[in-house]
Amino acid sequence: MLELLAKVEQAAVPLAFTLTYPDNFPLYREDYKGHLEAFCDRMQRRWPGAAVIWKLEFKERQSGTNKGKIAPHYHLLVFGVPWRFRFKEERGEFARLRRVRVHEGGEHWKEEIELNGSRQSTVMSVWAELPDGGEFPNGEVYGADSLKCWASRNWFGVVGSGDFAHYLAGTRVERLRTMKGAFAYAGKRYIGKKEEMPVMEQKPGRYWGVIGRQYLPLGKREDREVTASEAVKLRRVMRRYRLANTPPEKRKYLRKSQLWSEDFTAKLFCNVEFWLERLPKLLRLCEITAT
Repeated sequence: MLELLAKVEQAAVPLAFTLTYPDNFPLYREDYKGHLEAFCDRMQRRWPGAAVIWKLEFKERQSGTNKGKIAPHYHLLVFGVPWRFRFKEERGEFARLRRVRVHEGGEHWKEEIELNGSRQSTVMSVWAELPDGGEFPNGEVYGADSLKCWASRNWFGVVGSGDFAHYLAGTRVERLRTMKGAFAYAGKRYIGKKEEMPVMEQKPGRYWGVIGRQYLPLGKREDREVTASEAVKLRRVMRRYRLANTPPEKRKYLRKSQLWSEDFTAKLFCNVEFWLERLPKLLRLCEITAT
């Protein structure tokens, strides 16, 4: 999964989603896997070019009636979805957004959610029209729906918990500034971390995957053929680079296969521009040394 993320263009910075369950979370595979598919289906219907890299995790509940039980949650990296956008009516079973009245200079939009069989209105907003019907230069849309609100409504609607606390706190959406930050988010905080999997009666199947793979903004692959002596030189440089960029206290955890390999194979996550700039110089040095 980290290899796939490393292939994404540097300029294509994703949005980070977290989707959690209320205290009465589902316990069966077809529930939470189906919820993810339904949520991403809604996203792709709204934004047909959306792509999602998802990771499933399990944690033990620390409080509530299900304290001590294992509950699932998701982390998503989402591409091709705007941060703010114009309102659009939604008529789901558990969450709705509709335009109730239009007047000169503004629009009224009403958000409704279903709470244990009773319908409650949670938001009533008045928005001014966009200047000339467009967007501001920085890409922000004035008087528009936000991705945080959209995620709260639609995840609540997919799960159908009827729990108002779940509607308020069941989702989190973050804007990542750079692709380097996205990779750090994936590798260190959530998606790429290794943890002990809980013992479960129902096997969860895949722990990560891609939805809308054809829309992932992947960079251009470039293959270079080198000689055996050039491969040795490059491998030495890569080994030094890896050691130099690993904190001293963590170097003992580097596996031998990550630094040395008999078949000249090495895998390194790094800034591609760094290597594209230095590769010709390194190969030229190899030629001089051979001569």
